[in-house]
Amino acid sequence: MIRSLFLVSFLLMSCNNDASEIVLKKDIDFNIMVNDYKLVDSDSLQIKLSYYNPDLSNIEMNWSTNEVINGKFDFGSDSLSTNVKNIPVSIDSDSVFIDLKQDGVSVNSFSLKIEPRNQQKVIILNNNKSEFSNLLADNRLFKYDLVKTESFKKYDFSGYDILIVEGVKEFSDNLIREIQKFMLSKKTIFYFLDDTNNEYLSKTLDYPKIKALRGTSKNQFFKFDEEYPVKYLSVNSKEFQIFRFYEMKDYNNDEAYFNISTNDPLVIKKNILGSKVIFLATKIDKEWTNELFREFVYDLFIDLVHNQIVVNES
Repeated sequence: MIRSLFLVSFLLMSCNNDASEIVLKKDIDFNIMVNDYKLVDSDSLQIKLSYYNPDLSNIEMNWSTNEVINGKFDFGSDSLSTNVKNIPVSIDSDSVFIDLKQDGVSVNSFSLKIEPRNQQKVIILNNNKSEFSNLLADNRLFKYDLVKTESFKKYDFSGYDILIVEGVKEFSDNLIREIQKFMLSKKTIFYFLDDTNNEYLSKTLDYPKIKALRGTSKNQFFKFDEEYPVKYLSVNSKEFQIFRFYEMKDYNNDEAYFNISTNDPLVIKKNILGSKVIFLATKIDKEWTNELFREFVYDLFIDLVHNQIVVNES
């Protein structure tokens, strides 16, 4: 991951850990971290800027990718402030240029090389249209294939790192066997729960048992019963709404996460045959959740595959 640190006189640590010191004409204390505190969307470069600036104002960061000016961020005139900004990076970009200005005067500029990523290969199973695939479109971290499930289809997941099961109601014996083989490879699986033959799937795939479908319309919605975890850095946590979800039964309390206002878990995390597996009790669908819920699903997914990505890129 890219690391960059500025202290008092902008001590810059570049990607290859070479250090250079740049003396400022103005006495300002800065601390800038680039992609150093959270695994972020691979189509963005995330920058966290902290500064102590009692006398001066109008801190501005101009940025461009591949030497094409794209935009700027204004950080305001707070005497003590911390900001997190995302610079969009297209899949074809190989560098980002940053120019930091104080009162309209450039105080430092530098370039960051965007390293190529070892893409994770994702297979998405779906009987209809996949909403999850939109979260990975043009993403530098992931390459995905969509596969429609069929009764007598023979499957082969051996070339994939991550399995997404979305909108699948009928699990054939062939599909169940291939998922079991995938789990034995100690890989990652993300299920969106659906109304299926739970008794059989609970025995073969350790699939949670569904008690009932809760919620019928947008006149009633459910919120998180606990604060959205700080590590996801979400500013919209209290605005997430769930209109429908599957109420589960006979689950292990130690595996239940993110309870909602009915005290039901929204997420079940399991370790099955060495594989990390998540079951999500709702869907990315305007009839089930609001638009902001996509952010939660993506953060949940990134958290699930974080270690796998780091290990593969190491």
